[in-house]
Amino acid sequence: MMAEDLQTKDASSAAWKMQHPRAIYFLNQTSHAVRSRFEMALAPLQITPIQYTVLSVIGARDGLSSAELSRRFFVTPQTMNELIAGLQRRKLIVRKEDPGNRRILRMSLTGEGKRMVAACDTAADAIERDVFSFLPQETYEQFRDLCRLIARNLRERDEVPKPE
Repeated sequence: MMAEDLQTKDASSAAWKMQHPRAIYFLNQTSHAVRSRFEMALAPLQITPIQYTVLSVIGARDGLSSAELSRRFFVTPQTMNELIAGLQRRKLIVRKEDPGNRRILRMSLTGEGKRMVAACDTAADAIERDVFSFLPQETYEQFRDLCRLIARNLRERDEVPKPE
């Protein structure tokens, strides 16, 4: 089953029953455990998990702007600009003016950035194998799809214009 096939339920519906301990508790606990493993695996490359993730998104979606990335990562534009500036200083990305709007800077990976993503992908593969290999492949794929669905849902809700 793909994330797109799942129906979302309104949390206020009568059928929705909250569970204890809460799912967000387990999600947070899992996130911390995985993040520390990931940080240790990426440390020899002198890159953080968020930097790697930003690089991999730029590699997959060449030409994104800093504002688009900040929305995608649920961070402020200022935070994303600081992160991007560090990647640019390390010559992992380049920024070029958008031909249609010179105030927008579009990002692409440099050759060094592509090499960094490849090295980080190897580390990420090892971490994912370590964390999820106890699960059957189908369960792993369902979990991945559910995480994607949750992130997409939160991002879309955050993008809805707020009434004035």
